[in-house]
Amino acid sequence: MSKVVLHIGTHKTATTTIQDTFHQNAGLLAEHGLVYPRLGNVTGHHGLVMDWGWLPEVYRLPSGSLGSLQQLNDMYSDQDVTLFLSSEEFSRGDPAALVDFQAVREALSGFDEIEVLCTLRIQWQFLQSVYLETSKIKNPPRPSEFARQAMKSGICDGLWVDYTRLLDHLEQSFSPDEITFLDYETCRSAKGGIIGAFLAHLNVPIEVEDLAPVNGGASNVSPLSLASFAANVLSEPHVAPGWLVTLTGDAIRNHYGQEIKPCVFSSEEYKRLETHFETLNESLSQRRNGHQASFSLTASAESRPDVFRNHLNWDFWLRAGRRLTAELVQLK
Repeated sequence: MSKVVLHIGTHKTATTTIQDTFHQNAGLLAEHGLVYPRLGNVTGHHGLVMDWGWLPEVYRLPSGSLGSLQQLNDMYSDQDVTLFLSSEEFSRGDPAALVDFQAVREALSGFDEIEVLCTLRIQWQFLQSVYLETSKIKNPPRPSEFARQAMKSGICDGLWVDYTRLLDHLEQSFSPDEITFLDYETCRSAKGGIIGAFLAHLNVPIEVEDLAPVNGGASNVSPLSLASFAANVLSEPHVAPGWLVTLTGDAIRNHYGQEIKPCVFSSEEYKRLETHFETLNESLSQRRNGHQASFSLTASAESRPDVFRNHLNWDFWLRAGRRLTAELVQLK
């Protein structure tokens, strides 16, 4: 029986780690019935989304998105394998970048079975990660604006934050039984971590230890959240350089402790985000009942933050300013 799995993200749920690892170990995975095709010049399959919205040209595939999907269908749909296609760009919520999943489905119609696989994070964690990712390329809006926009529209930076609306979009092209949501925290705590959870879900009979690790097993790791925020404030309106993020990170750890769990939102914003999305997440869980056993979004006690943005007091900013001044003086 042939099967195709569309791994659609979401963003900041270890997608790059999965893509890098599966790309590096494609040969071994194929020996066990899981095909991870090497497409283009990157490890993720973002070229399969180029027909919708704008993506960097480096992702473009010679046959385009639908043409490449049809080629993959012709190559693998008559084989007893599982074809695993992975790009978080499939899950964008921006109306200008919504993927035509009906066209995707038709291009892959030769497969006996299709599954849409999507990992979700508790919203404050997701929004924080989006803030940190955005900070790499521009000085982003303040975190309070991220929170306000997410609660007002259910979308932030073109990405779904109200996951019930993501499900609405998917169910226009796929039956509820063809959709699988995974909880990010549950996957992280599984044997072998996120990679182990995916191997188990895909019924690949190997262990994480059998795979060659890439980037130490974690790709595209974000910096300390409040370090990025502090660096953004100090460098506004310019992009905060890496050395400044390191400097503010050292200042935060020295001031608040080496093992802190920071949050870019204020304690009040954090509570509002929790309250706002709790009802929506419960609705999502209820809709998945009968299609997935006991799916719910979780936040482990270990992941709950203990230092919020409003805890950055004047003493911290003074210490950070002195460190920055000392750094600049040494450069002269």
